[in-house]
Amino acid sequence: MMAGMETVNATQLKNRLGEVLKRAALGPVAIERHGRIVAWLVPPAAAKARAGKAPSARPRWGRREEERVIELCARGDFRPSRWLRAGDPRLLAGVAAMLASQPGFDRTRMLGLAERLHPGISAPAAFSRWLARSPVQAARFLPMVKARMRDPGAFAP
Repeated sequence: MMAGMETVNATQLKNRLGEVLKRAALGPVAIERHGRIVAWLVPPAAAKARAGKAPSARPRWGRREEERVIELCARGDFRPSRWLRAGDPRLLAGVAAMLASQPGFDRTRMLGLAERLHPGISAPAAFSRWLARSPVQAARFLPMVKARMRDPGAFAP
């Protein structure tokens, strides 16, 4: 066995299959029974190839996508089906979580929408990662939403 290689015993595998599968997606995990390795869980070739690469490209966020989301925000539309049609769920979940902290938005409903779109996004660490990686610039986006709320005809296409 190689140094640093993960090993779990068969009982751990049985009792914590989901957790072990997550670890196996990142690298080989040895399965041990009675002190001997009896099997390996290894990631598929495609997962191995992705593991060494940077995260996938940012979701598209051009003026068209931005305008669609500004319209949803200004209308106060909390229907997840509408938001899902507007673009990438993780990106939009971050927008909803961001709006939860803004005056004029129902914090509870916006956080509920964020969680429906991407579970876990309202946790501080997850939202912080979203802010760091998001193409949405809060300093630009939030004033545009507020302007649209004041004047529904503002920025009309």
